[in-house]
Amino acid sequence: MKKYFLVVLIISLVIFASGCTSSSDEKTNQTKTIAQNNVSFSYPGTWVVANSRANDTIVAVADPGSVNAQTGFAETVVSIQKREVNGTFDKMFQQNYASLFDNSSYQRVSESNLTVGSFEAMDNVYTMYDNGVQKTQRAIWIESGDYVYVILCSALSNQFEDEKQNFDLIIDSFKITG
Repeated sequence: MKKYFLVVLIISLVIFASGCTSSSDEKTNQTKTIAQNNVSFSYPGTWVVANSRANDTIVAVADPGSVNAQTGFAETVVSIQKREVNGTFDKMFQQNYASLFDNSSYQRVSESNLTVGSFEAMDNVYTMYDNGVQKTQRAIWIESGDYVYVILCSALSNQFEDEKQNFDLIIDSFKITG
């Protein structure tokens, strides 16, 4: 009888513990999907569609909890930019960062190649100062037809690694639909 009671108690505790954690995990793991301007991707459920200050932006999402009280802009943002290919894709990428890194406010962290969906892409991570605050940005360039799509992930440098899971959600789900 004691063994039966102990087994029932352990099973009850396991069920109780799993029930307690599942509802909060579901809230933190919820996502939204946006399909706009020939691109689609999933993003964290707590984020919002945002306006971006970046050139050529066709859609942006941001963490509303990262809004800078002084500027009114979110610090954690992902914007998708679309540009016409000018010359070759490689040359366009290289020229962009050659001029960017001529500015002492920008410092390269890394550069690499990767695959996003079925597309070969170029990846550039760098730090920059914006309104006296250091940010880290990751720009992933994807060529599709006559256009280059840039997934630009940005966060305060001291929070960039903490946002990696959110950025990866967007990057891994990114699709060009048109």
